[in-house]
Amino acid sequence: MIEEELIKIWKTSPFQEQVKFERSRLMMDVQANLDQFHKSMKWLYLRESLGAIATIPMFTYFVFQAPNIVSKIGAGLIALWACYILFVVKKTKKKSPDGSTANYMQFLRDTKDYLDLQMKLRLSIFYWYVLPFLSFCYLFMLGFILEKSADLVFILGAGIYCLVIGTAIYYLNRRSAKKFVGPKLEKVTSLIKTMEE
Repeated sequence: MIEEELIKIWKTSPFQEQVKFERSRLMMDVQANLDQFHKSMKWLYLRESLGAIATIPMFTYFVFQAPNIVSKIGAGLIALWACYILFVVKKTKKKSPDGSTANYMQFLRDTKDYLDLQMKLRLSIFYWYVLPFLSFCYLFMLGFILEKSADLVFILGAGIYCLVIGTAIYYLNRRSAKKFVGPKLEKVTSLIKTMEE
């Protein structure tokens, strides 16, 4: 009943008031989406950071303890790759809009830039995340195969496991770009256009 009355009032109100109402409704919708997005990004940053922090000492240990030079190189590259992941997380986190800007339009533009960056990272995940991960892991395992110090079935299983993990990371990020980041980017872009009119 109340909703029907609100719709009647909205329809009979002047056009400028209808536009203001539509704009404010769009702003609230976008803000709710952005709040949810920022919360999920905090969890993503935490997971990635903890994973990288756990990886660095483990593979640094193997740099000194692996039986073969190939495994030592692979372990060193994995540790360096984990450091790079920490760097990307820290750099990306800094670009997150904090909402403390006095100008709402500037906040929206900063948010759009941040969402563009998130889209770019997700769409290029194969080159900066998955490919190095798989390459360095296989190099690490190759040293054990050459040394014949590990069971071949175990090494093959670990290789398949790495491939499955890499494939899952790739497809989950592509899906996230399409279903999670993309719609938010469209809403923010639409709100910016609406606000500029």
